[in-house]
Amino acid sequence: MNTPVQTGKWLLRKPPEDSESLLFCFPYAGVGASSYRQWPQTLPDGIAVCALQPPGRENRFRESAPADHAGFAADLVAQLAPLLDRPFAFIGHCGAVPFALETILTLEDRGLPLPERLFASSWGAPHLGLYGALNFVDPDTADLAAEVRQRYRQTGQGEPPDEMAELGARVLREDLVLQRPYRYDVARRLPCPVTVISWSEDDVVPPETVAPGWAECADVRVVALAGRHLDFLRCPKALVEVVTEDLARAGGTD
Repeated sequence: MNTPVQTGKWLLRKPPEDSESLLFCFPYAGVGASSYRQWPQTLPDGIAVCALQPPGRENRFRESAPADHAGFAADLVAQLAPLLDRPFAFIGHCGAVPFALETILTLEDRGLPLPERLFASSWGAPHLGLYGALNFVDPDTADLAAEVRQRYRQTGQGEPPDEMAELGARVLREDLVLQRPYRYDVARRLPCPVTVISWSEDDVVPPETVAPGWAECADVRVVALAGRHLDFLRCPKALVEVVTEDLARAGGTD
C-alpha cells in the first residue's frame, strides 16, 4: 500500500501524478502563492507549476513566519522531500531568489535531489548585496501600505480595502526585516545551474545590475526579456519559452 505524499501547507494542491517535471515557484516579498494566480497550472512539456505558500501569509497568516532563511529552507525541504522523485526546478522573482538559494543548499546538505535549474528573475549576484529600493528603507517608517496599494494597481487588481493593504504591509515588513542581513557565501558554489533573467524596463532592479557577478558563484545563462518588473507575474510567453527550453536542455531532449 502506497503512503500518501504529505505536502503540509506549502502547496495549495498536490502536483498531478503524471507531471513530467515540477516547477516550484517561490513568492517574492510580501506576497504568497496567489502571486502566481495568472500562471497556468501546467507549462508545455508536462511541467507542473507548484506555487509555494510560506507560513505567515494568506491562508497561513496565523502561523509564525520563519525567523531566517535557514528556517524557511529547513521547513520547506522537509515537506518537499517526498515529491523529489522526478525532475524539478525552482523559480523566483526579486526577493524570492535568496530563499530559493538557501533551499538548494539545504537540499545539498541533506543529500537530497537537486533542482535541474534555478530561474532567478530580477535579482543580482547574491553575494554582492541586496537589490531593490525597499531593501534599503527603514521598515518602521516607510509607508508599506502605500507600496501594497501600488502593487495592487500595477497588477490590475484595483484598489485594495484598507484592511487588506495594512495586512499586506505587515507581511511585507516581516519579509524586509528577515531579508536585511542575508548574504550568499561566494566561497560555496551553487550545485545547480542558474538562468538569470533581467527585464528591459525594470525600474526596481535595473537590468544592468542583474547579471554582473553571478558567474562567481554559479554556472549561469543570462537572458534579457522585454518588460517591466512585475511582468513576471503575468507569465509572459517569452518567459515560458525560457523555462521550457532550459529544462528541455537539462533533460537532454533538445
